[in-house]
Amino acid sequence: MIYSLFLYQSKSGLLLYDKNFQDVSDGKLEMFSAFFSALKSFISEMVLSGSKELKNIELGDYLVLITLIPEIKSDLVIIADKEDNKTINKLIPKIVKVILNYKELFISWDQSVKTFKILDQPLTELILSKKKLVEGTSLTEKQNVVLKSIWAHKKDLSAEIKQNLIAEKEILQKKLLTTENFHKKLILAEKLIEISEKLKDDKDFIKYQKDAKIIKDEISDRKLKLAYYLERSKESLSYTLDNLGSKSLKDGDYKETYLNLYSFSSKLKNVTDSETYKKYQLLAKKLIDKEQIPVDELSQVISEILAMKDDINVYLK
Repeated sequence: MIYSLFLYQSKSGLLLYDKNFQDVSDGKLEMFSAFFSALKSFISEMVLSGSKELKNIELGDYLVLITLIPEIKSDLVIIADKEDNKTINKLIPKIVKVILNYKELFISWDQSVKTFKILDQPLTELILSKKKLVEGTSLTEKQNVVLKSIWAHKKDLSAEIKQNLIAEKEILQKKLLTTENFHKKLILAEKLIEISEKLKDDKDFIKYQKDAKIIKDEISDRKLKLAYYLERSKESLSYTLDNLGSKSLKDGDYKETYLNLYSFSSKLKNVTDSETYKKYQLLAKKLIDKEQIPVDELSQVISEILAMKDDINVYLK
């Protein structure tokens, strides 16, 4: 099976184009983002080492085939099952021919990777015509095998560097357990992925990759809920004001606005600093305690709520 196809700029190792043929959903691709990043980084290093002719690099049961295309100063890289080596070698000239039909795109490249998306259809049609090469699962099912094979090509760290990284890793692991802010937790998880890669620790690499995905999902979920509660807060407040007529602001019913704004502030707790979420808790509290504050202060609270920006990222820290 062919899992992925890449085009790298030979001189810089820059990834120009990638096409995934694996049975992996977009959600899972994000889940394994660190794994694919490590894989692409490794291939880029191999490309930069110089490919004068076809190269085969073994990664456990898989094979990385690198073919220089001098006409466009790029390298074609295919990741596939080792057992399909002969079939793919026969297919490579046809793939190169398709790519060279778009030679001008590479010569006059505008620095946008979207430029090469036009290759999707012809390359997909060609590879799908070889049914055997697209029937399979995913590299992610054997992440540890692929990672160990990648790291086997890299030099071992000195004992001193390794010891320093282990010490740093232990500190970060403790911080991750005690940190409540999701953005800070994500930074810590990503740093632990990076250190695990340097230490060639596949178990922790995979573990923190999963942790990072969970944290990202939690942040996304919080943002959706924050947007909902913010919208409901402003809508309910506007409705109350529209129905006040000639009555005083203190006669308004702000219960629904209070509930939504308080929920908004609560959802902010793990995605911003304490000063920010407490600020909106206080605004909500003042609405429900309207009788205990002057009318001009209540007016200021209402104005502040209505003026809140709709962009949720403004509130995140």
